[in-house]
Amino acid sequence: MRKPWQLLTGRGRMFVVAGVVVVLIAMATGQRDVMRVGLLLAVLPVVAGVLVARARLRMSCERSAEPAQVSLGSPIRGSITLGQDGRLPAGILMLEDQVPPELGNRPRFLVDKADLSWRREVDYPLLGRVRGRFHTGPLRVRTTDPFGLVRLDRQFVATTEVMVTPEIVPLPAMRSAGGVGNTGEARPHRIGTVGQDDALVREYRHGDDVRRIHWRSTARWGDLMVRREEQAWDPSASIILDSRASAHAGQGMYNSIEWAISAAASIATHFLDDGFSIEIYEADGPLHITGTMGQHSSASHQLVISRLTDLRARQTHSMHYAVEAATADRAGQLVIAIMGRTSADDAYALLRARRNRAQGLAIMLDVDTFADRARAADEPSELQRKARATQELAAQILRDNQWRVIEVKRGMSVADAWSGLEQLSAVA
Repeated sequence: MRKPWQLLTGRGRMFVVAGVVVVLIAMATGQRDVMRVGLLLAVLPVVAGVLVARARLRMSCERSAEPAQVSLGSPIRGSITLGQDGRLPAGILMLEDQVPPELGNRPRFLVDKADLSWRREVDYPLLGRVRGRFHTGPLRVRTTDPFGLVRLDRQFVATTEVMVTPEIVPLPAMRSAGGVGNTGEARPHRIGTVGQDDALVREYRHGDDVRRIHWRSTARWGDLMVRREEQAWDPSASIILDSRASAHAGQGMYNSIEWAISAAASIATHFLDDGFSIEIYEADGPLHITGTMGQHSSASHQLVISRLTDLRARQTHSMHYAVEAATADRAGQLVIAIMGRTSADDAYALLRARRNRAQGLAIMLDVDTFADRARAADEPSELQRKARATQELAAQILRDNQWRVIEVKRGMSVADAWSGLEQLSAVA
């Protein structure tokens, strides 16, 4: 319980001080009637404080946020259902819900009903302006007397979690992506869905092990047939995401790192839907997307979203950990790099990551266009021109080594960039 003096509002403290002063003056001058007025001024806040403190609020609070998971930049509706069932009227209630600034302003509202029992529903808007996990609440209830002399704060304990995820954009099928096989179809054919190898048959050749004779096929075809072991093909893709803080620019929802994370999430879910196993490598290493849960389950999609929601810009200045982890893991059919500011050293590192892979795709962001519009409209500085020349050199290094490279400026969508990579393959 707070100290009695702290329960008083500014008006209540003025009443007490004025009452005490009036009582002292009345005692010095012998004015008993004036003393009664002073006593009334001093006692009134005390009586109000006792009534407010003893008012046993039997309040209930139900809260929710719909939807609880939204993509960056999407609106959210917060909802609070408040009720009271008490023996005494609660007076005036001022309520404030605790809302992080990343989601919007704190909603405040009044309940001035004098009934013993009541129920009220309050909705307020929120906006997922920053990617991450946030909690709204708890609800703070401030009780005051009708004269505004005393206030008492109480607080519920319940909170609501809100998850603001990267924006996931549906991507068109890329027929020329790695893993198409000899059939030319975009969706990979998975051989060996039961075991590691599939038993295929062919005609018996001199020197074949007789233990590999497939008697059922022999009886069917009338010729001696043997099993041919063919390694199962498990299509996979590696996504290298440049999460270095120094490689990106811009503020708010439209900075370059948010574009890159949205692209990584969109590409990862796109390949999961196509039957690929995927892994994402950021500046500090792998996000460990693949695992025992199964690469084709909905849990894999949620794991991609969850890991990228929690990802923050890294202070490292090198992509060494990402590239080394991607190189050490088993070779896949495809490597996709989503890069911010890129140097020639970064480009040569990406060449190592593509080793033993069928194709390499690179999305390189023109980071300076993601900076503030006022700065972007200015004449490029010497430093910006050097950075631009460095990035063009890195892009050319990748192109010279059979990478498909597309450069992205602010305003280009993830789907347009993906389609641009497909058009590059058609030209090639």
